[in-house]
Amino acid sequence: MSEVVKKKRMIDMTQGPIAGPMIMFILPLIGSSIFQQLYNTVDFLFVGNFLTKTSAAAVGASATLISMTIGLFSGISVGTSVVAAQAIGAHDKEKGEKTLHSSVMFGIIGGLTVMILGEIFAPQILGILRTPTEVMGEAVLYIRIYLISVPMVVFYNMVCGGVRASGDSQTPFRVLVVCGLLNVLLDFTFIVWIPMGVAGVAIATTITQALSALLIGIKASSPSQELQLDLRKLHIDGAILKSVLRIGLPTGLQTIVITFSNVMVQYYINSFGETSVAAFAAYYKVENLLWLPIVAFGQAGTTFSGQNYGAGQLRRIRKGAIINAAMGCGVVACIAFAILLSPRTVFTWFIKDQSVVDVAITLAGVSFPLYWIYPILEVMGGFIRGMGYSISSMAIVITSQCVIRVALLAVFSRVFGTIQSLAAVYPITWALAATLFTIIFFVIINKKIKNAAE
Repeated sequence: MSEVVKKKRMIDMTQGPIAGPMIMFILPLIGSSIFQQLYNTVDFLFVGNFLTKTSAAAVGASATLISMTIGLFSGISVGTSVVAAQAIGAHDKEKGEKTLHSSVMFGIIGGLTVMILGEIFAPQILGILRTPTEVMGEAVLYIRIYLISVPMVVFYNMVCGGVRASGDSQTPFRVLVVCGLLNVLLDFTFIVWIPMGVAGVAIATTITQALSALLIGIKASSPSQELQLDLRKLHIDGAILKSVLRIGLPTGLQTIVITFSNVMVQYYINSFGETSVAAFAAYYKVENLLWLPIVAFGQAGTTFSGQNYGAGQLRRIRKGAIINAAMGCGVVACIAFAILLSPRTVFTWFIKDQSVVDVAITLAGVSFPLYWIYPILEVMGGFIRGMGYSISSMAIVITSQCVIRVALLAVFSRVFGTIQSLAAVYPITWALAATLFTIIFFVIINKKIKNAAE
């Protein structure tokens, strides 16, 4: 590959205009997030349209547990991205590649451990979540097959952390386009053509996750990559891994905390019965249309902040955070408005049962109008993590998204006892977290700018 093509794919965020390069970096990230979520979303589309309401509830009951399983290592991959991005910004390629190889090796070991433990304890965990009895059999079958893909998902995320650190968001996007389309074909094959129920859905996902890991591994091994993956160099460098975990582990834990709070929502939703369980699962799928762009803005903020922090460009970090947050709010507000114009049409894409659709629309009517708040907390949190302050980020998330959210769930369920009251907990805690993240970010960056000037 020519040096010109390589530079076109790799985006240097430490110089020049901010908005344009950031948008060019964000767009493939949004595409990547969409196609990565396409695995589960397409699963639910086929389940909701070709299988029973019980099957839809089984897939939905597994969703939060799967998110918690993957969330820890996705967070650690953020640590990979931050440490590698700071190394790239400081022109230390050797440290960047050591970061990549240590993270991938750690991820392989961790992913296999999670898979084995999940296979053993899946029924007990689903039981703790009060999964309805009529759903339990299919839920256990689905998650046990899905867990086989966990090591491959972890490998993919760790490698992508290094790839994105160099400013390359196109490679993961291209890989996921191929795998996302294959997943559609396999879902059709294993549900419609060869009826295998929820087992077919899980098998299709596992195959495509394996392919995505293989393709990203091949791409990352190319000499054209800023940080090249070499399987012969896979080993854990203690000092490097410590730096990655110092940033990534709190990020992963805060992801688990958020998922745990969603599990608590699931816990209360399950008490409303099978229809509400299926509706909540459908709500999550539509919510992804809003959440996926937000994740992309947050990831872009982490890479932007990391590269510029390594390069000592502190004022550029402050300006970039404002631009990124404003763009995120605008994009999400437009998407939410579009969905709310015709919510029944959108939710019917995912499930045909109109009693389920009615409940899902009720949930969306409470939270979607305020979803524009969410990009603020994700972007500011991304910029804070990019500078290496993951502990501060984790503290805010634990306080607002777990402690206060769980407390509000308990109070609202007792006082109001409606599904709308449970949905209202989300925007309340988003607003609190967004406020705290914004204050902490500006305190940190203004202090650093002042110290650098002295």
